[in-house]
Amino acid sequence: MEQTSTSEKLHTFIEASKAKGAADDFLVNLLREQGWAAKDIYAALGRYYQSLTGLPVPVRAEGAGEAARDAFLYLLAFSTLATWTIALGSLMFTYIDRWFPDPLVRQPIAASFEVSSEMACIIVGFPIFLLVMRFILREVETRPEKLESGIRKWLTYIALLIAAGTVIGDLITFLTFFLQGELTTRFVLKVLTVVAIAGSIFWYYLGSLKKGVGHGEA
Repeated sequence: MEQTSTSEKLHTFIEASKAKGAADDFLVNLLREQGWAAKDIYAALGRYYQSLTGLPVPVRAEGAGEAARDAFLYLLAFSTLATWTIALGSLMFTYIDRWFPDPLVRQPIAASFEVSSEMACIIVGFPIFLLVMRFILREVETRPEKLESGIRKWLTYIALLIAAGTVIGDLITFLTFFLQGELTTRFVLKVLTVVAIAGSIFWYYLGSLKKGVGHGEA
């Protein structure tokens, strides 16, 4: 009921403003400054023009090819994100093991190869991730309706689930070792590394969803 009342209030304001000659761009900018979501503003404008013309606002159906392209872009972004963040975490683990060596554990001979492999993953994966995300964000700026894409939401929520599961599992492991009194500096630093990386991913994608719903931006 409250949502309906709010929608009617927006529609009434737009009708009154248009009757006074207000331009669409002015109304959109004014209402955005007042915290209204772009989706709600354009929906109200659509109802206004629908009442004038007597015709429903045509809905553009997303083709299968376009949906497949969006799926490719988001999957590429998530896969490259996983590539360089996992490599970053592994690289941090390697240096933590070097900085705080365990006298009971012999250092692996292939440590230098592991560092090279991890750095290669970061050098390749990180720039590709940035380029793909830049392309996605530019496309969203020109076509805000893509924020409501089912593919985007599904894949984003999957990324959130994986990141949240990683943080939760990491904290459970930390608490287990804490209760057993087996905490070491090495172990605590590794836990903090996982929390920082996975938590940052979770925070970023959660913020992108909130921004998309609240402001029609990404």
